Amino acid sequence: MFDIVVKSNKLMSMDEIGTSIEGRSINLVTIGKGHKKVLLWSQMHGDESTATLALMDTFNLLLCRSSAERWVTEMLREVTIHVIPMLNPDGAERGDRRTAVGLDMNRDALDLATPEARILRDMQRRLKPAFGFNLHDQELSSVGNSKNVTAIALLAPAADEKKTRPPVRLRAMRVASLLARTLSQFAQGHLASYDDTFEPRAFGDNMQRWGTSTVLIESGQWPKDGEKSFIRKLNYVGILVAVQSIARGSFQDVSLDYYSDLAMNAKRLYDIIIRGITLRHPSGWSHSVDVGLLFDAELNKNQERSIVTIKDVGDLRTYGALETIDGASRTVLSQQLMLNHSLPLMEFLSILQLPHR
Repeated sequence: MFDIVVKSNKLMSMDEIGTSIEGRSINLVTIGKGHKKVLLWSQMHGDESTATLALMDTFNLLLCRSSAERWVTEMLREVTIHVIPMLNPDGAERGDRRTAVGLDMNRDALDLATPEARILRDMQRRLKPAFGFNLHDQELSSVGNSKNVTAIALLAPAADEKKTRPPVRLRAMRVASLLARTLSQFAQGHLASYDDTFEPRAFGDNMQRWGTSTVLIESGQWPKDGEKSFIRKLNYVGILVAVQSIARGSFQDVSLDYYSDLAMNAKRLYDIIIRGITLRHPSGWSHSVDVGLLFDAELNKNQERSIVTIKDVGDLRTYGALETIDGASRTVLSQQLMLNHSLPLMEFLSILQLPHR
């Protein structure tokens, strides 16, 4: 990050705005000189880094094109972009969601028990940004009850339990609609909305209450993309388009339908489904079944996504998966398919006598 700032020839600045519980630096990167202020923050949860990488891509493009592309020059004349690329460096150091003291920072917007949460609140007070972008990664999800994986989930959080739509939230909803319209060109059928139940302790909901029109962008998954490179690109495109629309004011012309018509995130997906194995019981009963497997994040923290957990066995025809394996009618004993049992994927495939990946 420091190298990018140095190479920016003063187009970009970086300032330490505080430190984490364990003393790690938390920084604010600023680019642009416009009166419209936008605040983006990433890695509030330390193990959610997809958007952080997309922000680095965004910085690189703005620096490379700032003198050559008219749209970049015009955008940076209208907006000032403030970015906290890593709000939870202690969690990031451990690959952990929570802070060093085990608190979920996104449930600390009212109590402000952690220095990291206080830093974010202080930035909102000091900068008074018109727009905010709350950048996260989410668990494996499907688009509604379809078999489609959610690549990106969007939310303009509610600011009260009745989910009213004051102007501050309507502006966020129009930006979310713009994102949905734009990203559907690249991931049609793979965009969803995030649950808008009011959470009084969360930062997105409170940012809306504090007067900053806030959009939550949740980075999902994509088949055969364990590094989430495609999802990173969607973030990059979405951030640029959203900020440009704020600079021009064009988001106001976008129909809310693009956002309101999105299906909700759901859980109709597995990392892997093995279809059509023969399950046999010692009594002699046997039948063809499917097996749904998930990669447990905690078990794979220091692994290359090698340990799977058996989450369901049976008729999974209405479920989708990032990867489908043909079970080739291989026979497995019922006692070998214990629900919630975790084991290395290669070991499980060996039990089924299926080819290793």
